[in-house]
Amino acid sequence: MKFTRNEKKVLKLLLDNSRITDSQISCKLGISSQAVGKIRKKMESSVIDSYSVNLNYSKLGIHTFAMAIAKMTTEGMVKGVLDVERELLGNPHVINVYRVPKGSSTHLILYGFKDMIELDEFFYSPSIKKKVHNLIETKDLFTFSHNSLLKCNPNQLFGKVIDAVGPASECLRRIK
Repeated sequence: MKFTRNEKKVLKLLLDNSRITDSQISCKLGISSQAVGKIRKKMESSVIDSYSVNLNYSKLGIHTFAMAIAKMTTEGMVKGVLDVERELLGNPHVINVYRVPKGSSTHLILYGFKDMIELDEFFYSPSIKKKVHNLIETKDLFTFSHNSLLKCNPNQLFGKVIDAVGPASECLRRIK
């Protein structure tokens, strides 16, 4: 994907504050708010999936996290990868799920809990065992507190990638 200089600037401003208005962007960049609106609309149809709110886990009472290295069980394989993943994604304690392409593990899963008691109930509950743990076996589990969650924001990476993308006009010069 190629971006114009203004598209890059708009994206970076939106990364810093997704609630910024077109007129505020227009003032900062010295372009019309209509131009900003066109850029935003173009970005929303290509690279912007959604706008979101970053909430504070600990202030909401989520103090315990667990990172699991897991492998699908035979029962999970019979059910199917996508069905098992849908089951995981539908669980409110599951924050992120990553597929591991090869090896003795199939997934990395990040969980969030109120406390260690809730974590224990999740991993040892017979009802959850039937729903989740029969489908996916936890090979290793790393628990940590909300104080250990140091970074949970990809904006710096996105900014770096946006800066590295060549301008759209470069494509046109290469074609000519």
